[in-house]
Amino acid sequence: MEKSVPNQFINQLNNFLLFGKFQIFIMKRLLLLLVLAFYCAGINAQETRSSQGSPVMEVNAYLAYLRSSEAGSRNLNASSNRLTDLLKDVQPAVYYLRGEVKAYGENPTSLYTNVSSLSEIDSAITTKESIEILTISVNQMSDLNGRLDLSVLSNFPNLKYVYILSTVETTDTVISGLVQNSNARFGVFYKIDKGS
Repeated sequence: MEKSVPNQFINQLNNFLLFGKFQIFIMKRLLLLLVLAFYCAGINAQETRSSQGSPVMEVNAYLAYLRSSEAGSRNLNASSNRLTDLLKDVQPAVYYLRGEVKAYGENPTSLYTNVSSLSEIDSAITTKESIEILTISVNQMSDLNGRLDLSVLSNFPNLKYVYILSTVETTDTVISGLVQNSNARFGVFYKIDKGS
């Protein structure tokens, strides 16, 4: 007697393999979409970071950042060396405090001011071409209530660094909150030095 196998409309084994292949296909597509989404999110984050200007960092962290970014180059005039010279060595300088300009040396590379004088600095300083670093002193607690609008520095063509030196007790968050309209062409960093 011959056994007859009825026609099967559904082959259980083939459907299982087909479903398995389909599931792998969907997972590959989903993985591709996730990679694309993370890539786009990273690009958007970089654009946001660059449009806000440079972040405000502590001076030693900023120097370490410059050194790490220059690690591969053999540039003898590296930015970190130049910044160290500007911070440690005596430089020709201009002081603008309480409406009075005092210049020491020719072709000053350093400019010193305080929070209350910053808004007038563009019209008060005439030798803007050689200024590389601006030091802003925060000497009173009331200075922490104001804002440091760095857009007034747009006419200083060679300005590379803005150094905020606080002699009052504060935090990095407060200092970062003071800075407005930072420009990506100059680095902004701070030091909290309450003295002894």
